[in-house]
Amino acid sequence: MPIDVTEILQFAGIGFLLGIIGMVFKKLDIAKDVSELITLAGYVYMLIFIVQLIEILMTSLRNIFML
Repeated sequence: MPIDVTEILQFAGIGFLLGIIGMVFKKLDIAKDVSELITLAGYVYMLIFIVQLIEILMTSLRNIFML
């Protein structure tokens, strides 16, 4: 059964973009508090991506080994 990963990749993409925006804000010294919040939001999105990816891998392994 194929797995649709487009929703998971959206979390990774959003996290990546927020990280880039946070780094640009930090380099240009624009609103350091805002750049830290943006970077933190990027970390949260990447954490959600990793958790969902692990869930898919565990489901796939369960289906393969019929546990």
